Amino acid sequence: MKNIKIKFIGLFLLGLSSLSYAQIEFGAKGGIGLSNTTIVHGVSNGRIGFLGGAVAKYQLGRDDVHYLQAEVLYSNQGEYSLFQEGGKKYKAFIDYINIPIMYKYYFDNQGSDFFIEGGPQLGFKVSEKFDEGEPERSNNVPKSFDLAFNIGLGYSINRKSEINLRYQYGLIDTYDFVSYDNGINRTSLLNLSFIYFFK
Repeated sequence: MKNIKIKFIGLFLLGLSSLSYAQIEFGAKGGIGLSNTTIVHGVSNGRIGFLGGAVAKYQLGRDDVHYLQAEVLYSNQGEYSLFQEGGKKYKAFIDYINIPIMYKYYFDNQGSDFFIEGGPQLGFKVSEKFDEGEPERSNNVPKSFDLAFNIGLGYSINRKSEINLRYQYGLIDTYDFVSYDNGINRTSLLNLSFIYFFK
């Protein structure tokens, strides 16, 4: 009897996992973005970089318009610090692994339609590159973690291919300082990307 119960529970859990898996769509995402950081480098220019990674979308409810979308993205961010004398540009680049969790709403359930999205994002620094001689480098120390919020919109083609415009704004200070306070430095990233779901 005990063995029958164990087998029944096992089959039940397997059925639930299969049902859950069927509701998840996987895909790939790639795009280009313009990033910046508030305050820290004074006069600066944004960095144009790339982002890319994997996407998983889970349907909420049965009406085919509410979704939860999780992503794991490698993202080029940071900026160019400008030295006013001579206008020389110095790289102040930071790359992240970003994990956004987005609520996604499609305007209808016909397959090809617009959508809006919003949600929090965790960011983990994976690399940094600062040019030698960057005037403010001696005081500014990038932190290893970022927390941000994203909002966006896009257009879906048969729920298989999507074009997405998204804006990311940092919620916490992403730089520490050595000798004097450098203010609250928030990341920002405006990106245009393409998503393809493997259906």
